[in-house]
Amino acid sequence: MTAITNVLSSKRVLFSTAVIVAVIAATIAATGAFFSDTETSSGNIFTAGAIDLKVDHLKQTYNGDDCQTCSITLWSADDNTDVVGYGGNTTIQSGFPFPAPQVDPHPGWASHGTAQWIWATNDGTGPYGTAIGDDGSNGVISYTFERKFQWWGSSVGVNFALSTGADNQYEVWLNGIPVKSDFSENNFSSLDSLSGPEAALFMANLQTGENTLTIKVTNVQHPGGPSHDNPTENPAGLLYYLNIERDQQDCQENTGYQSACQLWTEQDLDGSQTFFNFGDIKPADEGTNLISLHVYSNDAYICLLPTNVEDDENGVVDPELDAGDDSNDGIGEGELSGLIEFFGWNDDGDGEYQVGEEVLVSAGTSLQDIQSQMIALELAATDTGYVGLAWCAGDQTGPQNTNDAGPISCDGNGMSNIAQTDQVMADLVAYAEQQRNNDGFSCDDVNLNPQP
Repeated sequence: MTAITNVLSSKRVLFSTAVIVAVIAATIAATGAFFSDTETSSGNIFTAGAIDLKVDHLKQTYNGDDCQTCSITLWSADDNTDVVGYGGNTTIQSGFPFPAPQVDPHPGWASHGTAQWIWATNDGTGPYGTAIGDDGSNGVISYTFERKFQWWGSSVGVNFALSTGADNQYEVWLNGIPVKSDFSENNFSSLDSLSGPEAALFMANLQTGENTLTIKVTNVQHPGGPSHDNPTENPAGLLYYLNIERDQQDCQENTGYQSACQLWTEQDLDGSQTFFNFGDIKPADEGTNLISLHVYSNDAYICLLPTNVEDDENGVVDPELDAGDDSNDGIGEGELSGLIEFFGWNDDGDGEYQVGEEVLVSAGTSLQDIQSQMIALELAATDTGYVGLAWCAGDQTGPQNTNDAGPISCDGNGMSNIAQTDQVMADLVAYAEQQRNNDGFSCDDVNLNPQP
């Protein structure tokens, strides 16, 4: 009986509400002639913020040797040259460059054993040759070609050669500094080389990290007039070959390290980059890394988190057994992660620890235990954070807390025979989380494998 009473009571309430609404509506209709005013604020928006974390690897050493570029070779038609400007327009071209239309081949053009002539068109569809000017009156047309490349280490004692050919005029810049130009019309018949002051200027502007080689080529009008400005009668093109080579003596020691080490400028990581890649670690080997972190749009907490640490036995040899190892081989049976020790600090960008820089991981922390001292930074959206790492195969000693003095040292006696042939692999994850409204954040709470 109680349930029925409740239902009936609810119906009475609904009915009463309907009557009230009807009365209000009638009242509004009766008073609509009074003065009124309406103000509207339009376009109110809530947009979710974002955090974009990018990572550099700017410096690495191994037993005192810097990771550096030993040699690099670039040439036209190696598919890495972009066209970034056309004539006086600001339109950015795409889909370039194309092979230049040599006429079986063009009899007046110089040749090169590796590089090939390239060109482009004003609309990206062809014909792949010269074109008339913007106003349709002449065949003078310019394209600006750009090639980015990375060079790491000093340019002292470095040899280089740049050969350039153009139909017709060309100008060369390195990192925005003009280094060579020739405005004559017969630059296609032989290749020019940089020498003397021009070569010195080029090398003076070669910088550590990313470099940009820019070449602007102008094809002049055919003497016969616009009707002759076509790929057959007035072809156009660019040919270049650049080789930069460090003194081989600088790269002979630790050649395996030099071929495997990686440095890179600011970018998102896609899984192909490695901070560590060493195939023959011995007791007392040591090294350093400088990692820089950039976060955009919002202030953030940054964590560097080693994860997926895998110790592999990688074969059992007699010295391991003599040192007390068992005969179990395979994944998860190794000991190396407990014998590689790390020190981490909040660096100022030079890759070297100085007293007063914040200690993030106490010296002597093994890779096995480093997760108990997660590397954490607080980073403003406009700033760059630098993390310095020093590692040691053996016993590492050094600062335990901020303001502790160095030096950082490595004693190989701490790496016993039990780790011979062992291999350890791990991921190093850079993680960013917003600061605002996030008091109490800790890298210890980060879950890199959340459940769906």
